[in-house]
Amino acid sequence: MSSSLTSGRNISFDNIKAILIFLVVFGHFVELHIAQDAFLRPIWIFAYAFHMPMFALVSGIFSKATLDEKQSVHLIRNIVAPLLGFELIYEATEYLIRGSFSVYAGLIAPYWMLWYLMSLLCWRLLLPLFARLQFPLILSLGLALVTSYSEHLGYLLSGARTLFFFPFFILGWKLGADVFVSKGRDWRVICIASVIAIAGSIMCFLLPTEFDYRWLYGSFSLHRLEMAHLSGSMYQLLQYAVSTLLGLSILYLLSLRDWGLARVGQRSMYVFLWHGMALIALHQLGILNRIFQMGDTARLLISLASSAVIVYLGSHRYCEKFTQKCILSPLSWLLVRQIRTPNPTPEITVQQVKDVPLTQK
Repeated sequence: MSSSLTSGRNISFDNIKAILIFLVVFGHFVELHIAQDAFLRPIWIFAYAFHMPMFALVSGIFSKATLDEKQSVHLIRNIVAPLLGFELIYEATEYLIRGSFSVYAGLIAPYWMLWYLMSLLCWRLLLPLFARLQFPLILSLGLALVTSYSEHLGYLLSGARTLFFFPFFILGWKLGADVFVSKGRDWRVICIASVIAIAGSIMCFLLPTEFDYRWLYGSFSLHRLEMAHLSGSMYQLLQYAVSTLLGLSILYLLSLRDWGLARVGQRSMYVFLWHGMALIALHQLGILNRIFQMGDTARLLISLASSAVIVYLGSHRYCEKFTQKCILSPLSWLLVRQIRTPNPTPEITVQQVKDVPLTQK
């Protein structure tokens, strides 16, 4: 979080990050079953309608439009090192379980949820360029709309998702960290945000069963979605509008109070990096399949509770210490060039010259 914020704003955004990372875990927990689960599908759609766009937006809020030496080292330590380290961990796990690397390796794509780190790295590298443009938000949106027709992006190095979610990142950077401060607790803003949040949630539950939820991934071209024409672009624009209004409304409502989740938000990166391993273990043990054979209420409550446990364990300080000490710190040491400053030549003062004996002068 930015040090320029007050402690209150730090807590506010840390609470928001905690809730967003919980939705990420919950979304991945139920993801493999939503195609056949009419009960959980609307809940999943509601979460995906805003949680990844808002994660991109929050990342943009706390990104700087400069790339000096300090920022470069920060990117390597906080994005490149986790991406490389956990790419190796997850692919090695896949090989041990199945005897082959994952389908993502064949696509030259980051493993599963690690696409976000690849996209975040690209966004940070692109930001100094877009920050100097006259209309960066409009251009990023236009780029996303045009490239959505391409069949060559897809999962390759997370190209499609990088461009699809880039407008949210730019919007976050444009809004800045004080986006909710000026609004305060204005009851009119609270009412408007509440109406939008409620209407958005109702809309997700009223969607027809044939709704193609692949729109929410951001990794499918309009050709694969069978809407490679002007109406497809209009539909995508509508999706951007809904995600932005719904997401900002929910984030604003969440920012109005302290949810007591700041510590989780501060360590949300470790939840993000490890929750995939927890889900792989649950899947291999057959636990996930058993959960989704239960009744509607039971599988929903167990999914929520299990996601909360994963978030708690991933955000524990011991998990942070282990991840830093055993994985990220060694990788950072290998990746970041160590600059050795030469010993400065000691300056000779006038008094020292005077103290030298005349025979040595």
